[in-house]
Amino acid sequence: MGVFQGEASKDKYVMQADELTGGSVERFLSKNKKFGKVFDTVTFHISPKSHKKLEKVVLVGLGSKDKLDVYSLRQTCGFIGKNLTKDTATVALYLPSGVKLSENADVVVTGLLIGMFDSGHHKTNGEELKSKVKVESITLVSGENVKPDVIQKGLIIADALNGAREVVNKPANIITPEYMVTFAKKMAIEGKLKIEVFSEKQVNDMGMGIMASVARGSEEDLYFVVMRYLGAGSKGPTLAIVGKGITFDSGGISIKPSESMEWMKMDMAGAAACFGAMEVIAKLKPKINVICACPLTENLPSGKATKPGDVVTGLSGKTVEVINTDAEGRLVLSDALTYVQKNFKPDYIVDLATLTGASLVALGNVATAAMGRPQDFVDQVIKAGEQTGERMWQLPLYDEYRDMLKSYIADIANISPGRGAGTETGAKFLEEFVDKKQKWVHLDIAPTAWEEGDKPYISKGATGYGVTTLVELADNLANKK
Repeated sequence: MGVFQGEASKDKYVMQADELTGGSVERFLSKNKKFGKVFDTVTFHISPKSHKKLEKVVLVGLGSKDKLDVYSLRQTCGFIGKNLTKDTATVALYLPSGVKLSENADVVVTGLLIGMFDSGHHKTNGEELKSKVKVESITLVSGENVKPDVIQKGLIIADALNGAREVVNKPANIITPEYMVTFAKKMAIEGKLKIEVFSEKQVNDMGMGIMASVARGSEEDLYFVVMRYLGAGSKGPTLAIVGKGITFDSGGISIKPSESMEWMKMDMAGAAACFGAMEVIAKLKPKINVICACPLTENLPSGKATKPGDVVTGLSGKTVEVINTDAEGRLVLSDALTYVQKNFKPDYIVDLATLTGASLVALGNVATAAMGRPQDFVDQVIKAGEQTGERMWQLPLYDEYRDMLKSYIADIANISPGRGAGTETGAKFLEEFVDKKQKWVHLDIAPTAWEEGDKPYISKGATGYGVTTLVELADNLANKK
């Protein structure tokens, strides 16, 4: 039972639960009047004499009613899901009217299933292999009229989001570019999506030399996957989503320090989020066209690898001086952005990438950095995140950041010589490959795509960030919201 801080004793349903516990709930609340802060919990066991089926009542704090938003609601439901015990078969979840379950049932369901996700799929210990939770059914208890399709939306999103998390969590010796292609093809078949997969040779032949330069050091082939959902016909709005798919990033010749390099298997989280969003969109069928474009490769050093100081030419015809091979995400994305504009002329573009460590330094792991133009479209993307519990914070794209990317030998350098404004200059590099009138937002999800340690509401590892925002944005654009 979710309760607001200081208000549990006023809730008639909580007081009904008090009867089942022989007055234990009321006695506790009378002594703990401030109970109900976010993640507060207390458990009361029910005697078989009081009820033959109900075994316990757990009160869970929702925090202050006036501070409840979608972000905290999703976290609290994740906390509930994560703390369900292994022997729990059936769960009834009551949330008070202030939660507005009729509007937020999808967020509640998604949060619960995100929390229940178990990432330990490579453990061999028999006990550990058993899923942490064995829930057979969850009943949402509410005085509101909750439409089944809202709950179904939450189930569909959670399934795709957790699928994306599982892919990002898996090691790079399994999740190769070729594996990601197989993953995308399976999704396209099931969702009846159009899909094209371009090989490394085709990418080179088409003139996407900037993208191809990143793959030169790897033994694995480069692939460029383009999926299409056509839900609005030739005259309908078109949204392009572009995801960075570096299945392992060692930094290339500009190699990273060895400490924590194992996390770089998650550098394809942007592509995974885009694939997850396409899976949901194919099922929910909004009246919009969505193009998904994801370059998939590794960034590794070898005798064939791109070297610092090399100059490469992209599909746009522009040349790039590669000052640092570890700034590779912007290189693969630049040609992908050019491709979708040339071939599909989308009304809107959103790219997602674990692009810069600087964004993590700036924002911690609590918000994604958002940059783009025009302002009304940036606002739309941020709003879609707010509606689904994925936070963003806008950073500027001042002209001075472009000056920091000047090259004496090419049209643009891939990084600036100083340490400042790493996130902004990364976005400014991408903007160089976006038409001046194009509505475009870049999301640097490096802070939010990965949790370094267990949180009360989500397990360590991939978060699936971006799936819900992209789905909500597509729906909002389709309905002109």
